[in-house]
This record gives sequence, C-alpha cells and structure tokens, in this order.
Amino acid sequence: MVPGPRARRSHWTEGLEVKDLSSGGTAPVVYYAGCRTCYDRGMWSVARSTVRVLRKAGVDVAVAGSVESCCGGRSYVMGYAGELEKQARSNEELFRTSGAETIITGCAECYHAFKVLYPKIGVNLKPEVLHSVGYFDRLIKEGRLKPTKNIEARVTYQDPCRLGRLGEPYVHWAGQRVAGQMYRFDPPKPYRRGTNGVYEPPRRVLRSIPGLRIVEMDRTREYAWCCGAGGGVKENNPEFAEWTALERIGEAESTGAEILVTACPGCERNFKDAAGKADSSITICDVVELLEKAV
Repeated sequence: MVPGPRARRSHWTEGLEVKDLSSGGTAPVVYYAGCRTCYDRGMWSVARSTVRVLRKAGVDVAVAGSVESCCGGRSYVMGYAGELEKQARSNEELFRTSGAETIITGCAECYHAFKVLYPKIGVNLKPEVLHSVGYFDRLIKEGRLKPTKNIEARVTYQDPCRLGRLGEPYVHWAGQRVAGQMYRFDPPKPYRRGTNGVYEPPRRVLRSIPGLRIVEMDRTREYAWCCGAGGGVKENNPEFAEWTALERIGEAESTGAEILVTACPGCERNFKDAAGKADSSITICDVVELLEKAV
C-alpha cells in the first residue's frame, strides 16, 4: 500500500456511478472502504465488487470518497493513541452529517476500530456498524440477495484477527477490584476472550453459494493463526509477516482447498505477496469476490 493525498481515496470508484458524500450525495447505507483498500490498486476489485453486490440487492448506498479519512486503528496499536482520538472524532462527525443509518466496511481493521477502539475511548458512533460479510448475510436471509450461479470449488476461510477474536464489541465495566487471598472484581467483570467475534456470517455467505465446499483449517475462529499483516507488522517487520503468511498458506493447502478466502484486505494482500514469492498455486480472494460471481 502506498498512501497519498485524500483525493486519491475515491479513485477506486471510477466508472461505478455511485453516490459520493464528497459530492453531496446521501444514502441510508455508507460503505467505508478504508486505507488499505483505497490506496492499494490490487484491492480495488474488492471495493468495486462490494458496491456492485449492494446495488444488485437494491441497497441505496453511498461512499465517502475523498472525505473518507483513516479509522486510526493501526496508529493506535502502533502506539499513537492521540491519532486514534483525532480520527475517531473526525469520523464521528462525518457519519453524523451523512445521515447514514448503517455504516459497512470490508476492512477488518476498520471494523475493529469502530466497534472496539472507539467505544473504548468514549466515541460511540450513532449509525449501526457492520462488516460487509455481516450485511451480506443479512441481505441473503431477507431474500434480497440470492446466489444462484454454481461455483464448483473447495475453499478454506481465514478468520481475520480483528474481525474474529479481536472483533468482539467493547464492553465498559464499572466496578472495583477487591483485595483478598485472590483479588476479585465487584461486580464480576466480563472478559473478552474472542469467542464472540464475527465467525458465522462469512461462513453462512460462503455456504449460500451453490457448489462451494468449505473445508476448515485446524486452527479457526478465536484460535486462528494470524496472516501476519496486522498491527503494523507488515510495515515494521516484513520478513516476519511473510513467514507468518507462509505458515498459514501451508495450512490452507493441507486442506486440499483451491481457494483461500478471507474478509480483510490486509490478510489478502499479505497472503498474495507471500504466495507469489513461494510460487504457491492456491488462489486468494475476498468473500465478496466469490459472492459477486454467484449473483
């Protein structure tokens, strides 16, 4: 990903004729693409597929375009807490003035920022926030989206860390730590152990596609092995990020899957980069790219 001016954030929409908040457009649903997608041309197909699938389902959707800013999540996990506060307030105002009822994003890092980090610092977005796989799952359940085209393939799904085990909504706790032989929390403190992440929606979307067969890797859901790209690792330790990705690609290949599918542009990019160097034959794509072929 090569970052650049905010004006470049809307380049992926060229030719789509989609409503744009930066041009005065409004819609009940706003798609937030995120930095990784906007600034990586190789990820544009994911964003474009998302918009096309939403419109296929009759969803009135707008994009943020050049007024979209970073979620601030990666800055926070790399130690820049002040940057998260700045971006959170900026996005809070953007979504408030947009009039949107629902914000959807295809980026696991953005989802984690909106659902976990923002509430943690006291910024609670008014619109409902969903990852795109959760919204697609809802559209399929409502009968507004019907995958009908047969796709004969064996796929395995990568649970992105920040959509899965780190994607549990943040729960504020007000109480005290009571000293004793073993300290305790009063009232009992709810722990986030990763079990309530977004695990089933992407799998239900994949299962809705005729002909697609899901084969699971040994480590899935809250126990899934990281792709290696999150938390700034790919930027700061690219060798380790590549090794981590190759470990996971090996697991995926051991299932006999032809396609390694995920719901995070960071995962997809890191897997593609590593697979290219290792001459792996496995195909890597996003859930929405398969869904678009099926509808």
